[in-house]
Amino acid sequence: MQLDSQEYHITWLGAMIALILQSIALIIKCGLFTGAGFIAASLILLNLSYFSQKNAKKFFSILLLLSEALAVILLPRWFMGVLALPVLSCCWFWNIRMCHFLNVIFSFGGWILELIFTHPEPVDAILHLGFAVLAFVLWEIVLTSLRRSALTHSRLNQALAAAAVEALEQRSLREEIAKNQKINENNARLEERERISRDIHNYVGHTLSAATVTLDAASLLVPSDKEKALEKIDSANSRVHEAISSVRSVVRTLDAEDDRIAMDDYLLSLEKMIDEFKSDTTYKVYHNFSQIKAKTRIPIQTASFLSSSLSELLTNGVKHGNADLFVITFILDTGHIRLKVQDNGCGWGKLTLNEKKLRLANGFGLRKIKDYTESCGGSFEIESEDGFTVSLSLPFEEENT
Repeated sequence: MQLDSQEYHITWLGAMIALILQSIALIIKCGLFTGAGFIAASLILLNLSYFSQKNAKKFFSILLLLSEALAVILLPRWFMGVLALPVLSCCWFWNIRMCHFLNVIFSFGGWILELIFTHPEPVDAILHLGFAVLAFVLWEIVLTSLRRSALTHSRLNQALAAAAVEALEQRSLREEIAKNQKINENNARLEERERISRDIHNYVGHTLSAATVTLDAASLLVPSDKEKALEKIDSANSRVHEAISSVRSVVRTLDAEDDRIAMDDYLLSLEKMIDEFKSDTTYKVYHNFSQIKAKTRIPIQTASFLSSSLSELLTNGVKHGNADLFVITFILDTGHIRLKVQDNGCGWGKLTLNEKKLRLANGFGLRKIKDYTESCGGSFEIESEDGFTVSLSLPFEEENT
């Protein structure tokens, strides 16, 4: 219970008034010197008790208790014991049992000393006892009311403090949630930019590179074989249209409301991509797409990643490994989509794990595939001793159509 509360301050004012009345009574009965000395000493002890900390408060309260006992002994009257009640309550307001005990002692102790030393008439003695009892009861009622009020204020302050702490925690929680949400949004934007850059690199970049090579070949054929040059130009034109179509596909993916496509439609798009890859070349590509009969839907982001990865692996096999034979295995099982691309290229030879990591770090396409796969909780493996084989696996939650 706070000692500077409103209720405690009320008892302090009551104690001040009681001490003044006691000093007046002592001045009348015992002389000016006794009354003035008592009021000076008592007021000092009362204020020291009121404003001191807990340990010092006990010490000064005991001294004030002794001064009150001395006042009752100097003037053994029932009202001196009753006037001591506010003083005692101010000193022991924080200790309920001690407060009750001292109130009883002084309320009836003053009356008992009056009987011993002044021998009042029986009627006066009974009347004074009634006054003492009445004063004791009234003060106990006042004191109980003050304690309850102080307890209510204390609980209210605790509730307000708890509410303030909770509000601060809620504010901190909201700030943390907002911060995490902003981080997630930034991560989502970065992932989207990563996917777009990967798609553009794998689809548009390779297609435009092929168109550039075809146009270069056409420029060389113009003087000697214009018909063949025109065929090359038509082929390059087709490549450019494919690049434009790829860009549009990326944009449609961004704007799509449905984030999944049917698996059979997706496999048909992979077959078309492979057919375009084989056109005007002697490359051989074998795959198992027609053997997959799953009636499910695949997330657009996963489909886009797998398509761009397949395009990257086919192009890398030709460009870096001089491969002309590819075997593509697409497996859909419970919880995973697995893609394996093997070629008969020269590969990397026998490398240590650190050497493989260095090769991956220096390669944009393969590094992007590896980073995205592992960020999704999947796995990425390379075998490069006999040809070049890339195996990747992505978590997949099946959704039936």
